[in-house]
Amino acid sequence: MEVEGAIYPPAPLNAFLSQLCIYALFGLIALMFIGEQLFKSIDFEPGTKVVVLLKNNFYASVMIAFVLNTLAQQLVATGAFEIEVDNETVFSKLATGRIPTPDILENIAKTYAGEATR
Repeated sequence: MEVEGAIYPPAPLNAFLSQLCIYALFGLIALMFIGEQLFKSIDFEPGTKVVVLLKNNFYASVMIAFVLNTLAQQLVATGAFEIEVDNETVFSKLATGRIPTPDILENIAKTYAGEATR
């Protein structure tokens, strides 16, 4: 019997929202470290509220960055544990809401290993 693992894909909307969070995270990091120089280089008023806010609230900005990263990860986490044999689902954590016990895994292995040797 061959065992193969794969990634269960998240919903397309969740994947898109996760990407938006990552882009916002990178934008926030860029503003935190090069915001003032960036605005000066494009002839934007260097004393903008965004730059002042980020400079004066560095720790708050770091916390927002952590929250964005965590949100991005949670959006793509499916929690899936699916067992398929010959394209037939024999166990689904998504359907049952729980992970399989060792007894369930043993029964599945015995059932389908016996079929594989016939």
